[in-house]
Amino acid sequence: MKVFQIGFNKCGTTSLSHFFLRNGYKSVHWDYGNLALKIEENFKSGRLLLEGYEQYNFYGDMEMVSSRYIYAFEKYYKQLDHQYPGSFFILNNRPIERWVESRKRHGNGTYLERFKKIYRCNEEEVIRRWEYEWYRHHSNVLKYFYGRDNFLLFNIETDSGEKLIDFIGEPDLKASYYRHTNKTEDQ
Repeated sequence: MKVFQIGFNKCGTTSLSHFFLRNGYKSVHWDYGNLALKIEENFKSGRLLLEGYEQYNFYGDMEMVSSRYIYAFEKYYKQLDHQYPGSFFILNNRPIERWVESRKRHGNGTYLERFKKIYRCNEEEVIRRWEYEWYRHHSNVLKYFYGRDNFLLFNIETDSGEKLIDFIGEPDLKASYYRHTNKTEDQ
């Protein structure tokens, strides 16, 4: 069984990864952008998306941001669903204003600076673009998974480990293993 976290970074990606890791899942989180890069390379080469990462059960923070960005969680969730039947998908989120503020501070502001260069615009325009991407992705994911039992909308600020356990359907998991990890200051 595979579990894919398909929400944006700064929405508890590390917390979710650690929850699954502590509960005995083999978990890969971000991998310095290599996870997203490999998924995209596999797609372009016609291979299974997880080739090279097949050994894991939980996949989180599937993005790469350098001189360009790859949101593999956004671009390839449908293909992951088709290629890995029986998998679970978690759209992790939080109030958008708090998400934007956390992203602005991420890496002491270096994350925002990278996006200003990528998008070739100022901070205000980056934030508008992030908000657009947020709403578009959430809308697309909610439409795609509507009525399906392999999908969970998970608010990192109000939902608990119990909700994750109910979703996965493994009562032996420990809910207490879900806790806020890697919190940006002043969130």
